[in-house]
Amino acid sequence: MSNTDPLVLDHVAWDLSELIEHILTRHFNLGDEVIGGIAWQVRSRDGGDESESLLHVNRSLESLGWVAMLDEGDPPILSVAPRPIEQLLLPNWQLLSIWSMMSVFLTFVGSAWLLQFDADAGAFEPEILRQAVLYFTLPVVLTMALASEIRRRAAARFGINIGHLVPIVFPILSPIWPFGIAGLLSQRRSDLFLVPNRRALGIIELATPLTLFLSGTVLTVIGLALTPNEPPEISALPIAFQNNPLLTILVMDWLGADLWIRLQWLHPTALAGIGLSVVGWASLLPIPGFPGDRMLHAIIGPAEMTDSKRQTSLFILMLGVMVLVFVETEYWPWLLIAAIGTMRRFSTENTPPPIIVDESKGLSDVSRKQLVAAMLIVLIAGFPGMYPTYQIADWDAGLDTSNWATELQLTTDEPIELTLDLTPAGVIPVSGWLQFRIEGSTDDWRIESDCQLEREVCRFDGVTQASPSEVNLTISQATNGQYDLNPLRLTIFIDVEGREAEHAIILMPIGITAPIDPLWLLIEETETPRICLSIDVVSSDSGVLALSNPFWEFEGETNLSSSGTHDVCLRGHEGALRSSTFFDSFNRVMGPVLSFERDNGSDSNWWMAVNGSEAILTISDLDWEYPLWFAATETVTFAYADDGTASCPSTDVIVEMNTSGEWVWTFAERSAIRIPAGVAAHGRLYFAAEGWLAICLETQMLGSYRVLEGVDVMTRPGRIGQAITVPPFGIVFSIVNREDRNLPISVEWTGDSPEADVWEVTIPDEVGADSEVDVTILAVGELALERVVWVTVGEDIVTVHLAARCPVDGCEAS
Repeated sequence: MSNTDPLVLDHVAWDLSELIEHILTRHFNLGDEVIGGIAWQVRSRDGGDESESLLHVNRSLESLGWVAMLDEGDPPILSVAPRPIEQLLLPNWQLLSIWSMMSVFLTFVGSAWLLQFDADAGAFEPEILRQAVLYFTLPVVLTMALASEIRRRAAARFGINIGHLVPIVFPILSPIWPFGIAGLLSQRRSDLFLVPNRRALGIIELATPLTLFLSGTVLTVIGLALTPNEPPEISALPIAFQNNPLLTILVMDWLGADLWIRLQWLHPTALAGIGLSVVGWASLLPIPGFPGDRMLHAIIGPAEMTDSKRQTSLFILMLGVMVLVFVETEYWPWLLIAAIGTMRRFSTENTPPPIIVDESKGLSDVSRKQLVAAMLIVLIAGFPGMYPTYQIADWDAGLDTSNWATELQLTTDEPIELTLDLTPAGVIPVSGWLQFRIEGSTDDWRIESDCQLEREVCRFDGVTQASPSEVNLTISQATNGQYDLNPLRLTIFIDVEGREAEHAIILMPIGITAPIDPLWLLIEETETPRICLSIDVVSSDSGVLALSNPFWEFEGETNLSSSGTHDVCLRGHEGALRSSTFFDSFNRVMGPVLSFERDNGSDSNWWMAVNGSEAILTISDLDWEYPLWFAATETVTFAYADDGTASCPSTDVIVEMNTSGEWVWTFAERSAIRIPAGVAAHGRLYFAAEGWLAICLETQMLGSYRVLEGVDVMTRPGRIGQAITVPPFGIVFSIVNREDRNLPISVEWTGDSPEADVWEVTIPDEVGADSEVDVTILAVGELALERVVWVTVGEDIVTVHLAARCPVDGCEAS
């Protein structure tokens, strides 16, 4: 027989639990069992380090498909559980195929971004594709690959084969998410691989978001340097971006205000950088399933994270954040993230926590501070705003007048100096014209400008946000006015193609008693109209108001004995709004002269137009036949708009009608035509809606009308609804019926004359269809009366109005 030792065989075989317990006892002294024989309070044998002993144990258990884990405690608790089944990693060729496909999708996004600034280019033009790949796809792909590799190496350092990340890209350029990048997915779930300790978990989960954020910030800075200050050729709603605090700190000293400009038409590299930064920032949000939540596990510890009280607190906090997000923004990616975070925090079983093998020593203070600092710095400095991206709705909005003055002080001693900053309200360069007009006074006021004046129009070209301009105005009174200072309105007409607008500046007298309104306000437009204004009485000034027009009388108190603002209203008799034959530059009727007779014997007189008293042009079915007798001896311009104030077009590029034969034109929104002198053939004008019509000689307004739907009747000479001047020898005028039916004519006599026979008239009973009749009117009698004649048109009748009133001092025979 051999001298070898005999082999001792146990009579009873070990079961698995005994085998595992035997392996554990090689390195640990097992204490009390904690849970049913699979967890014990332990100490390392021979007073060694428990973590080192755990490594040796797991080397032995790995082949058995089990894993030992140490939890915090004194002594620590050792538990044993089946090793999670490892997920298979994608083969390299499949991974490369996915990355290649995502690169193609990114190229589509970059190409769509470039096409915003080159409408004539095609999506698959070689130059567009080259720029998309070079400036967008490559930066994004290389950054994501770098983040994936750093994460893989960080995991490998701790003995974990985690594989590369899988990018997710949408091949669509959406205004709400123009980056294309949706995120990066891990090939292995966090609960299916073992992490040695909390520090390792924090480093692995921080690697990708931090790389994306920092690399994205660098790319954004590079892209901003490549972005021009002047806008490219934009043909659609541009997409603009908010910048995060870190970006502001990095580039504000360098770019200054140009930063906000460049964020409106970013270079593709900057778009790539912002997209990567936002994805990196969002990844660190503490939402279950996100790297930020797993970092919380590393910082706080799994025991604290799974504690019911802690879970309730986190859920309430997440619910509050969701409510805040839903209140403060309509940016749907944020709404989606907030909703997902709340739902996952409520049902945590759907997102199992990561498996940490050794929690016995927790996380050192240094490591905790480092992870917390990195996480907070990225979340705070990288906050992309409540609206990271947004479309600029008013990208072609013309001039920005928000900073223009709305009120200036007016004196007769010194001219008014006014500077108008010319900056676009939108994105694209702005070119156009400015017209200036003074309202509220018949006195001669002069406007001088330092810009080039052609046809009394100020021209400006190529104004951009980076290259603004300005216009300097000087407003002065050319001659001493007949009336005292009253407020004026400087109306500035802004004529930019497709974006006509107007801006009003009130020129207010200072230090004197005067109205604060440049126009009488028409409160009631009836047969007995009511007009009002407000007067500011300065201290130590007092007196009474007086009128010289018998067609108006005061409503309310006329004694202005105290300083402050006083409302003054006048009630008119029949014909009051027609009692003046004078008009302002907008063809509004000048109201009555208002006198302020001071207690010290001096007087002030104010003469202002009545707002809303323009002439009316009634048009049947918004179809108006141009009358041949309406033709001018010079070429005139007809300008129409459906809103705003009547004005003449600034440009001289206007369609000229060929009037040698029958001609037709349809006015839409805001348009103009030029009608040559001496129209030889009938023409028809169609109006899109009610509005106003101005008749201009270049930029000089010859007349204007409010265009209203109604019965098409005109007077020649004169205008419907306005006074017809009756000279001492009388007048003959025509009533022109342009309808296809007869219209009766009535006469209305009003006034307070003590004599009845103060008119001699010849007025037919009706006017036939498409014809005209003559009306003869002669003022008779020896009384010094104030007389007014005007014509109005009702639905089925024409009325000739004759009003005669005694002067305010009474009637006296001449």
